[in-house]
Amino acid sequence: MKNEAHEIVRRAVQAIYEADPTPPSHWKARRGIKLAAPLAFLLFAGCSNYSMPPTTPAPTDIGAVATAVSAIDVPIKDYYTYGTALAVKNCVGWFSTQIAGASQNSALVSELGLIGAAAGAAGGPIAAAATGFGAATIGNMQANSAVGIEPVVTYGLVRKVQQAWLAAATTPTTKAEAYLLLEDFAEKCQLPDIKKAVADAVASAPVRAIPAASTFSPSTPPSRMVLPPVIVIGGQP
Repeated sequence: MKNEAHEIVRRAVQAIYEADPTPPSHWKARRGIKLAAPLAFLLFAGCSNYSMPPTTPAPTDIGAVATAVSAIDVPIKDYYTYGTALAVKNCVGWFSTQIAGASQNSALVSELGLIGAAAGAAGGPIAAAATGFGAATIGNMQANSAVGIEPVVTYGLVRKVQQAWLAAATTPTTKAEAYLLLEDFAEKCQLPDIKKAVADAVASAPVRAIPAASTFSPSTPPSRMVLPPVIVIGGQP
């Protein structure tokens, strides 16, 4: 991943140089270094280390979990209730961070756009290109983040999944059952289940088209113009 990042930077620098092959002055070079630092941070922050999926739990791990759960001196019903409530609280806290980060990214992209426009107007193609590259990088990182461009919408879907799960779950009768249910419920707010919920919602959303005339009130005279049908996805026109 780092090699790919270096290649992206190399191509960006080459494109900037081809756009303005004039050797940069000392002031432009210093400004370029200052711009390169935060851009490099953003670029490498988006690089992740990929690893193999987890293996089958070892007997010692299973024994440790069993011992820890058995040692909990809380009624099974309370253990289950407190556990699901805490899982919801943790989910809300995580999404709050994602929503705040998305807002900051949006503001930063706007600011970089203004800086790039000002730099271009002042005759600084290198600075303008660098800020544009930074804005594009931030936008790409947000679009490919765990919750996408609109984390509020993703949270709404996850919350619906949690509510449906709680309504259908069977009350546990043993601590082992309570632990199993809590683990499964907590996974609804973890990346694999979040991505799957979004993909399933998009794939299964009903799509229909209705005549444009049917969207007007009966008291409104029908239009003589030929209007295209209205596409309705998931019940929202």
